[in-house]
Amino acid sequence: MKLMPSIASADPLAIGEVLKNLEAWPYLHIDIEDGNFVPNITFGMKTVRAICKEAGKRYIQVHLMVTHPESYLDGLAACGVDSVIAHLEALDYPLYFLNHCRALGLGTGLAVNIKTPVEAVNPFLENMDQLLLMTSEPDYLEEKVYGPAVERLIRLAGYIPAGVELYADGGVTRETLQELERAGVHGAVLGRLVFQSPDPLEMLKELKEE
Repeated sequence: MKLMPSIASADPLAIGEVLKNLEAWPYLHIDIEDGNFVPNITFGMKTVRAICKEAGKRYIQVHLMVTHPESYLDGLAACGVDSVIAHLEALDYPLYFLNHCRALGLGTGLAVNIKTPVEAVNPFLENMDQLLLMTSEPDYLEEKVYGPAVERLIRLAGYIPAGVELYADGGVTRETLQELERAGVHGAVLGRLVFQSPDPLEMLKELKEE
């Protein structure tokens, strides 16, 4: 399972130090939140560019929790990110978004909130590389994994195309990681679990070995 440390959960005054600490870890996850689609505000493009520059050759997955995802794509491609995921709920024309990503050479996918039936993504599965299911309500601190969300993941894992990676995001704990892996999930976005530990890199290594 790919463990994706979410930089938005790190100390915002120490992001440079955090990136250095995680230098040996091959993946990074960047949440861009605009204060409209979700209550919180995280990073603007200037900060994203700085993170990407510091990240070097690490795989960078961007999760857009914004009202106009398409407007970010050209800038993100210029930053050198590897994949961009946007919320189905924010897209009037999901295929346009997915195809635009592909045209820019980006991996691409959709994210789905808990309130949205997972079957809503079915028409787009052949056009994406990654599918991210929220396992808690987005951006409310201390939220835990919502039990039925795991059932949704199991259902999706049973029929998504082989080339689509399935991710869980939201409130993931040490205890739920193994359950998610058994459910057929390919990756998990980790925030507090990693960044509230004394050594984020060591925590990631421990979780990977379990």
